Amino acid sequence: MKEHRNSFTGIVVALSMAVIIAFAGIALAGGDEGCGGPGGPGEHGGPGGHPNFKMIAKKLGLTDAQKTKAKAIFQGNKDVMKPIYSALRTERDTLQTLIHADTVDEAAIRSETAKIAGIEADLNVNRAKMGVQFRAILTPEQLTTLKALQKEKPHRGGKHTPEEW
Repeated sequence: MKEHRNSFTGIVVALSMAVIIAFAGIALAGGDEGCGGPGGPGEHGGPGGHPNFKMIAKKLGLTDAQKTKAKAIFQGNKDVMKPIYSALRTERDTLQTLIHADTVDEAAIRSETAKIAGIEADLNVNRAKMGVQFRAILTPEQLTTLKALQKEKPHRGGKHTPEEW
């Protein structure tokens, strides 16, 4: 279980504020999928979207036009992101089944873990692309504010001692 938590923590560390904004934009775009896709991490779904997007939009002082552009960016990426989240959820379920099996199939666990890593790489590349698109609609002042917000955000994971595990 600790290995799974440490693996998850490593994933969280890799996320940046742009990723949060990307997920928030997906939520803002509407639908049942929330910020993390259907059943995905951080799912909020429903009307009103993701609370972090509202907070970030307020802190950045986004105009209505920028909010509309952000919605279009994230809505336009939904068709790319949705199957990635679906594949990730499926492979994580498979890995959990392997981990909790009565016998250890090390090769299968390693193979499944490698599949998950590949899917997470695809996910992170697409998150980065959405982040670039989002940042392109910001003013220089808003970009400066966004960078400051990213520095404020506490990083989870990373420098832990064995006692903290």
